[in-house]
Amino acid sequence: MSGILPNWLLPGLAVALPVTGSLVIFRAGHWKHRMTGLAVTGTVLLVTLALTVIMAVTVADGNRIDLVLFPLLPPWPVAFRVDAMGAVFAMTVAGLFALAMMHAVGYLPDDRRQWRFHGFLLASLGCLIGVALAANLLTLLLFYEVFSLLAYPLIVHERKPEAFNAALKYLVYILSGGALVFTGIVLVQHIAGSGTFVAGGMLPDGASDPALIVAWAALMTGFGVKAALMPLHGWVPDVHPAAPSPFSAVLSGVMVAAGVFAILRVLFEIFGAGLLQRLGVLPWLAAFAGFAVIAGAMRAVAEDDLKRRLAYSTISQMAYVSLAASLASQTALAGALVHIVHHAFFKGGLFLCAGLIIATTGVRRISRMRGLGRRMPWTAGTLTLLALAMIGVPPLSGFTGKWVLGSGMAQAGGYAHLAIILAGSLLAALYLWPVVYRIWQTAEEPGPDCGEIPDRKPRQDNRWMLTAVLATGLITLLLGLAPRLPGFPLELAETAARTLLGSPAWK
Repeated sequence: MSGILPNWLLPGLAVALPVTGSLVIFRAGHWKHRMTGLAVTGTVLLVTLALTVIMAVTVADGNRIDLVLFPLLPPWPVAFRVDAMGAVFAMTVAGLFALAMMHAVGYLPDDRRQWRFHGFLLASLGCLIGVALAANLLTLLLFYEVFSLLAYPLIVHERKPEAFNAALKYLVYILSGGALVFTGIVLVQHIAGSGTFVAGGMLPDGASDPALIVAWAALMTGFGVKAALMPLHGWVPDVHPAAPSPFSAVLSGVMVAAGVFAILRVLFEIFGAGLLQRLGVLPWLAAFAGFAVIAGAMRAVAEDDLKRRLAYSTISQMAYVSLAASLASQTALAGALVHIVHHAFFKGGLFLCAGLIIATTGVRRISRMRGLGRRMPWTAGTLTLLALAMIGVPPLSGFTGKWVLGSGMAQAGGYAHLAIILAGSLLAALYLWPVVYRIWQTAEEPGPDCGEIPDRKPRQDNRWMLTAVLATGLITLLLGLAPRLPGFPLELAETAARTLLGSPAWK
């Protein structure tokens, strides 16, 4: 028991509560008092976050939670399984959504359409938690595809032509990726008769190698689209700048990460490390991931629009996880999983900073941000902290994740992989440090004559947006200073890595 509720109810409630809450929030535009709708939204978010924390504590004690809801396509039920990997990702998703929703309260205009945004965001939260806790491939795909459809109205919320164009491109990519994943699921069903996630893999060793390779390619390509793994990334640079900044934070922090999360499930709980090595497919994954790390970072350097620069950065940073997975090393996998968590908050925080800057000044181009630090010191200070974390400066969270990643790669003999990670970090400094320098540059200092922040007092009395921004900075600092605290992401990531490689730790 988790206190009041039996453990087996927790995953179902964590998915159902935000989805149900969204139906209530859609009617909030007809309520007399705006604060009532915000109170309902906040309550749903906090209870959902509490449920994910309880599940994380439960699995940290060595337990596992299973819940079968109903049969969908025999022998495929819609089912949940809470393990260390799913718990840490679900907790990350709930935490970032809470901060994004807080930011959205101040970012969105005070009109009835804001409730549609909040409603779709809550429903999306339920679906992404469903992805995190899915017990089999079909359940994972079902929740991922519903989330993908719910993302469309969130992307086009501001009703700008570029948003509709980006959202259409997004649908083409994401639904095509879903079709490939479904093809892979059919092949897995044909080979093994099931698609339930099993520690160490569930496909039979005696299956035909060509059939296994085709299934692997279909699943990797399909989830590679969702994970923005180059060259399947085309939707990301357009969607992030077009979407409202609170949803950009979600897209970059946890949606792309959900694609990488699914890749890890497929690699180690459908195929298994031994079978992947026999098939010889891991070097191919390493090649694509390594290319994405470098190419994504190089494209980020060339962008002047802050949100586009951050979008390309997401492509590069999330490729670290796939690169680490290609080594099938326990320490490298732990580093990859903790990097997913840390990236969610420092990259989500950077998008929230960008949203606060845009809402306050209307400026998106980095070349026009000279003087921002003087006029928006709290926002600029947090942006600086988050940028340093992503570069990997100790003692911030980005350093912790990259240290564990690099240690695992070195232990596994992946020195080329380690070199790529180091090159990616250097490139991160190349595309982020000029942003930091620019915002702290005074108007009197020499620089490109590209204009400056408009000479008007910023509206930093909007406590909702600023509080969300400061919270991401605090979380980033805490995750870096105390990574070894019991129940923190690093402990869960290490447990998850052992399980992925076939060493279950359940009581």
